[in-house]
Parts: sequence; C-alpha cells; structure tokens
Amino acid sequence: MKSEMFKFISVLLISLLVVSDRCSGGRFERSINRSYRSLLQVHNGMRWGSWGLKEMCPAGMYAAGFSLKVAGYWESLLVGDNTALNGIRLHCINPSKSSSGPYEDYASVQSDSGSWGKWSDIKWCSSGLLTSFQLRVESYQGGWDDTAANNIRFNCSGNTELLEGSGMSWGSWGDWSDTCEGKGICGIETMVETPQGIGDDTALNDVRMYCCD
Repeated sequence: MKSEMFKFISVLLISLLVVSDRCSGGRFERSINRSYRSLLQVHNGMRWGSWGLKEMCPAGMYAAGFSLKVAGYWESLLVGDNTALNGIRLHCINPSKSSSGPYEDYASVQSDSGSWGKWSDIKWCSSGLLTSFQLRVESYQGGWDDTAANNIRFNCSGNTELLEGSGMSWGSWGDWSDTCEGKGICGIETMVETPQGIGDDTALNDVRMYCCD
C-alpha cells in the first residue's frame, strides 16, 4: 500500500513539474545566461526605480510578439494614481518551425513588472521577428502625477510591419532604438519603481532589449 502511494505521489509531482514548464503546447528550457549579439536602448526613459533581471528567450527562439500590462483610466481613477505601462512580455518562437503568426507554440518571458494593470492580448508580427523598438514616455511633471513609460512600438523584420501596444497616451514617442544585429530580439530587461505607498507611483520607467544570432 505504501509503495503504491509513493508511486502515485511521484507520478503526480512529475506531472506538475512538466505542466509548470509548459507554455502553449510546447516545453522549453529557459536560457537566462544565453549569449547575445547586441543591446538595444532608447534615451527617453525615466530613472525612477531599478533594473530587474535580464530574461532571455529559450535557446533557438526569438521574439515575434509582445503583450503589455497596463493600468487603464478607470483603475487609475479608483486607486487615485496613474501608472500607465506596468509590464512588457516577449513571446518567443522558433523561426525554423513557424513562419507566420499568430503562433500556438511559443514561450513567454518578462523582466520586472509593476503591481497594477491587466495584461493585453498578444500582438504578433505576421511574419518575421521583432528587431527594434520605440518608447512613449511622459517627462517629469513636477508636483503633478507622473506616469513615466506609457506605451511601446516594435518593428518587425525588414521594417515591413509596425506593431503598437495598447498602452496609454500621456507623454510622447522618443527616437527608435538601433536595429538588431543578429536575427532578432531575444531578451528583455526593465526598470520598474516599487510601490511608493502614499507617494506617487510610476511603475515601468525604461526597457532595454537583447538581440541574438
């Protein structure tokens, strides 16, 4: 009896580990220490908060889509503070196995994110990979409410398609980052301000992307 119970518990634990490592029908090993070819940055990000951990797509995979965590108008009205863009997720595919979106077999990675908002639906390149980005940021507002980063845009391979997130509209668009050296974007790192209590919250302030061969 004890032997059978032990076997049952072992099978259950293994099953849970497999499920927790699965993402949209595929099983992927995350590559936190994956080497990269180039780093993409923009120069209009704000500087409240600190950089989170670098998160990389699994080996052999590249970002072909993204989704955003955004605090909308009504949520901001309820909490009495606007934080706008709170998080960015990259959705990674193996381009040798898939040629056009939307994709069913993908892995999702994200760095730090803020405490507010809801995640949007994924926006995919119809073909190709994410290769550069542009950030919409609100500058310092003095004694008024600061929101920092509000939205993001990505170019797909060959600059044939532009994807714009469903973020907020405060601030203005900055310059585009450089275009990836290598195949495409494969990792992300975000600067996020932790909750300030009775102080002004801004959540996500800046982001940088990594590109891989």
